Amino acid sequence: MLDAVRQELLDQAIAADAAHPQNADTELQRLHERLRVARRRADDQQPERISVRDLLSLWGAKDRGDQVSQIEADLANHGLVTSPSFRAVTLDTMVSLTTPPDEPEVTAIAEVAGIDDAAVAEDDEGGGDLNVRLTVGNLSPLDGVMSVEPNSTFDEAITKMLLNDFSQLAVLSGSRNLRGAVTWRSIAHARHQKPDASFADAIDHRVDVVDYDRDLFEVLPTLQQREFVFVRNETKEIAGIVTTADVADRYGEMATPFFQLGELDQTLRWVLSRAFDIQTIRRHCNRSVATFDQLSIGDYQRVLENQQVWVELGWPLDRRTFINRLEEIRLIRNKVMHFHPDPSPRGRGQQATAVQQPHPPLSRSRLTSAGRLPLSGS
Repeated sequence: MLDAVRQELLDQAIAADAAHPQNADTELQRLHERLRVARRRADDQQPERISVRDLLSLWGAKDRGDQVSQIEADLANHGLVTSPSFRAVTLDTMVSLTTPPDEPEVTAIAEVAGIDDAAVAEDDEGGGDLNVRLTVGNLSPLDGVMSVEPNSTFDEAITKMLLNDFSQLAVLSGSRNLRGAVTWRSIAHARHQKPDASFADAIDHRVDVVDYDRDLFEVLPTLQQREFVFVRNETKEIAGIVTTADVADRYGEMATPFFQLGELDQTLRWVLSRAFDIQTIRRHCNRSVATFDQLSIGDYQRVLENQQVWVELGWPLDRRTFINRLEEIRLIRNKVMHFHPDPSPRGRGQQATAVQQPHPPLSRSRLTSAGRLPLSGS
């Protein structure tokens, strides 16, 4: 009943929008129809399968940033959820657009009210929908694990590990029945203890399994001790694995932008402080700054946009192109500082941005040797 009311209100909102000639065939209408089709498929027990990346693209998003609350509200307004949760998996994980298993009346009423964009914005600013965890599923695509059966052979296990450069394999009897794992260590240990050891002797039954939406921080002690954990998907299948190498790679992805942004910030501040006094810099900022340490990337943009400042620096670079790149970096910096769960973008297409790979002219040695530099005192 409440779902029917919600759909009626949503149809009325879309119809009102379409009634204006300037709004004909808007993105909102196309999105509405797309989700209606997904809802019909969910009701027919044939839910649409879509990658998280493609799902986000329906809203014009490339990562799970500021639009997450809007996406969840739009899905809820059509009585849809993703399984598994699109927040808790990787961008390339396939999710199903399904109806929720239960839908309390309070939730449904809130979703009807959520048609208003203002309500969505309020929730995005810190309502009851806070979800900033990094989950185990954010590191595993949940597309299955390489495995062997309990009655397998050493040759089969070793061949699979060598060909795929794996250190371990799951030992499975069916997708949900994990019997253990076989690793290089367990093979060596079994054969050292008993030269004629069977494959069963090499199976390590002391393995850990966690749900895909488990908080990664809670699993770190286990990973430190065991070096890997197997991951269950939303249907309790063994669908992934997370290793200490995966964690190191992910935290490297998360930490690298912080260091590179910091290096960029310090380099630009150092250059400006060597070339100008704070009074000169202050005139070009739109806010009050007392010291060079208070400058932000936005301040660097405004200062360097000034033709006279640029000429005095004497850099053999195109000013407009340089400022445009600073704007890209400013937007990346905002995403990084808001702790979005997805890795920082690596630029348009295959090109790396200045944050992913610092542009050579931004190094101090090259800046001080460019054009009419070195600066005084260098």
